[in-house]
Amino acid sequence: MYSASDNAGKGSSFLARRFFDGVLEPIYRDWFRTQVLGPENIPASGPALIVGNHAGAFAIDALMVVHALERNSSRALHLLGASFLFQEPMRELMAHLNVHPAHFDTASELLQAGHLVGVWPEGVNGVGKTIEHRYQLQEFGRAGFARLAAVNQVPIIPTVVIGSEEAYPLVARVEGLLDWADIPYLPVTPTFPMLGPLGLIPFPSKWTISFGAPIAPPGSESPLDTFACSDYVRRELTQTIRELLATRSSIF
Repeated sequence: MYSASDNAGKGSSFLARRFFDGVLEPIYRDWFRTQVLGPENIPASGPALIVGNHAGAFAIDALMVVHALERNSSRALHLLGASFLFQEPMRELMAHLNVHPAHFDTASELLQAGHLVGVWPEGVNGVGKTIEHRYQLQEFGRAGFARLAAVNQVPIIPTVVIGSEEAYPLVARVEGLLDWADIPYLPVTPTFPMLGPLGLIPFPSKWTISFGAPIAPPGSESPLDTFACSDYVRRELTQTIRELLATRSSIF
């Protein structure tokens, strides 16, 4: 059960976060040269859902959004992660990074405690898009995030990341090889796994992170309302992706 106390501010968790932030900052600032749009759309306090597009083979986009929020709004983001992230030895690291199992009740508790919660409705299919499908949103599934917003009556902040698709361009995904670890596929990029650990270094693509205007939660948790909200958020994300790509002068 999630505790309302914030892991990020105490003991070893605090030290782990400070170390991790020290690693992320030069990547965010110097390697990706990240531009942030719409930070004023992040509520200064209270709960909200950050809902965004997902890509990049290793989900570094979620970490960059976390860092962008801390830099531009001083707010921590609690992430919902796939079950394989919580196997040993990753479980303790996930706790330090405010990553929680992607369960409805856990997310509701986080929102009721007044936190920002990050949701990537494309899930593994979004992270696992190959390069020919870059910036094409995958299906959002069962509109779980919209029901979450409805039940807790919290706003949705549509969030778009541009640059993640080119940081780790996925050329193939090998399924079945890592079933023993419950990892859905092995990502294959131009440098990984061919170069081993060096292949984990991302390409220096230029990033833009855009926080859109808040969207009101559905009026009820009925399937009609939640699916309509999910479709609307998906259209808003798609439109913003197209606009940002159209104005991008260079990938790098």
